[in-house]
Amino acid sequence: MVGRVEKRTKQDMTVDNIFSGKLNRQEGIWMGPSGGYWSNLNKEENNAFLKDLPTLGAKKTVETYFPQHYETIFSPKRAGGLPLLDPKAGEVVVDTGCMWGALTIPLAKAGCKVVAIDQTHESLLLLKQRLKDEDLDNVELVCADIKEINYLEGSVDKFVVNGVLEWVPETGTIELKKYYGKRSEKKNASPASPYDIQLEFLENIHRGLKKGGTLYLAIENRFDLFYFLGLPDLHCNLRLITFLPRFLQTIVSKICLGRPYVNWIYSERMLRKILTDAGFTDISVFYTFPNYRFPEYILTGKGMGFYHPSLYKRRKSFAVKALCYAVENLIFNKFRLKFFSPSFIVIARK
Repeated sequence: MVGRVEKRTKQDMTVDNIFSGKLNRQEGIWMGPSGGYWSNLNKEENNAFLKDLPTLGAKKTVETYFPQHYETIFSPKRAGGLPLLDPKAGEVVVDTGCMWGALTIPLAKAGCKVVAIDQTHESLLLLKQRLKDEDLDNVELVCADIKEINYLEGSVDKFVVNGVLEWVPETGTIELKKYYGKRSEKKNASPASPYDIQLEFLENIHRGLKKGGTLYLAIENRFDLFYFLGLPDLHCNLRLITFLPRFLQTIVSKICLGRPYVNWIYSERMLRKILTDAGFTDISVFYTFPNYRFPEYILTGKGMGFYHPSLYKRRKSFAVKALCYAVENLIFNKFRLKFFSPSFIVIARK
């Protein structure tokens, strides 16, 4: 989007001091290296709400145009894991793949100097309106490909990567309604391994962190118990695929969807490995229920005995609810098998 380039001021020092390349600000949003589009909304849906956004404000706009995402955007539960990051006033925190600002806003309210990055301009326009509605002026918005933007070494106190790592290997336009479970040939898919692409992304973050800086990473567990019971993969809508060997994942995905399987999620062991390979140390893994998006339980391994079944609530019939309750109680509370937890929140330090 072409707009008026604004002159930098002293307030822009946060952006100037963390990126290796120069950015230009247009209408309150810094423009960096672009690359693709990712949104729960189609482009037509995004364009539809923009005209009314300044008049209605963020909440009323969402209620009017896409109320199904209201809780995803505004629920305070979204920030349930942030106390693990321990955000402090004045710290420079980068929220990568921030989208509509579910964690950006709480970080800003904690007094952090937040840099919120997303490749989808329309998502940032909604977040910009949210900041205006809440009278928050300690957030800089950056529209850029999170894989292409580079950080100056030792310039950031903390990074947030919330539900983003698994999407890093994707390229091009992702309109989720047209992508999720739909056939689409990815002619421009990267020949590199998703692991290598994700590793490079994490290495860039590690380089940008100050010594002693912290990464907050939230992601699904490849071995989520309910994936074994037929829950579809939340990234491609295929069943019984997440725990297959990687080569079989690609074969199944190409047969069913016409594209390789690149949304790699991990077991705890492999999650620790990729973070260690990226240079992180002091890695703490927490087990989240029902998921990291709306965490109700965030437990350590020793704390698994405090878990009370909650995933069963997502089931419809009474018989299935009863079965799932019993299975959850046995697996998580009695045997404390953290291996099968739905998702992880990881705190890793440089």
